Amino acid sequence: MPISKNTRRRYILIDSILKSYKRYSIKEIAEKVNEQLIEDGFEPVTDRMIYNDLKMIQAEYPVTIIKKDSKYQYETRDESISDEILRAEDRHIIEMALQTFAIYKGSGLFDKFDDVITRLMAGSVLRGLNKTGHEKYIQIGELSGETGQRWIEVIYNAIVEGKTLRIHYKPYGQETKIRTISPYLLKEYRNIWYMVAYANETEASNIFKLTRIQKIEPGQESYFIDDKFNREEYFKHSLGVFHIRGEEPIEVILKFDEALVQLISENPVHPTMRVLSKSDTEMVVSFRVYNTIELKTKILGFGANVEVLGPDVLKEEIKTIVKQTFLKYFDF
Repeated sequence: MPISKNTRRRYILIDSILKSYKRYSIKEIAEKVNEQLIEDGFEPVTDRMIYNDLKMIQAEYPVTIIKKDSKYQYETRDESISDEILRAEDRHIIEMALQTFAIYKGSGLFDKFDDVITRLMAGSVLRGLNKTGHEKYIQIGELSGETGQRWIEVIYNAIVEGKTLRIHYKPYGQETKIRTISPYLLKEYRNIWYMVAYANETEASNIFKLTRIQKIEPGQESYFIDDKFNREEYFKHSLGVFHIRGEEPIEVILKFDEALVQLISENPVHPTMRVLSKSDTEMVVSFRVYNTIELKTKILGFGANVEVLGPDVLKEEIKTIVKQTFLKYFDF
């Protein structure tokens, strides 16, 4: 009969304890197991339950548990139940996570992820999952060139711990500037990492491109909390990472012809998109975003299969771009 998630978690914890150089009593094993169970959100168990777990492990798995002076330990440190206890679906889930996260291999964050999973599964599982020649069933867009990922760990830690950083930042076409920041959020877009942070020098929250950071040092100032910043709302009306501080988004209305009806139905232009009308030959949608170059680029990418119905200011801007493009290719 398959064991429950709670029981499986206890077995894995007991397994790691029994592999230790030191022997432990039932009470000591229970204390260690309960400490982790509570942290994981499970109910603690009794000493009797741990005693029964030891008997079941000995009976069901190919390991030998020895008892000396009322304390328990595996007969050899090479013994483990990890490979046996891990269900096939668990292996698949872990393997999928590893393959997905592998695009960050070589970064400190990946190394820590790998280490946590290794310790969680008592050390023997990942060696089988990631062995040479193992077929990769998931293909993730590879990160090419500089992405800024080398700064992810230090920034992430500063966000979690509420600490300031001192960054040497080189804006596009400008000299390097030193900024003392309170980082709030990390965001990846098109294989490039960005950060939203409050900068003491500008007294505002801004977006920083991690590839433009030259150096990061610990900050000495107190962490500043911007009351106007909201992680959930900051990019709500953005396309990509374009955010215009202090400006209201516009209500964009587009009409797609038959060629794009199904595509847009399956792949909304924006999370705020609403379908105003739909037929076999056309579909009218609306969404609220900032009026940025990214918006106009996206609309132009649909070519002649889309028409801007509103607002008028956006419609005129698209007309102007189309006219200027037309003149580059046709002489009159």
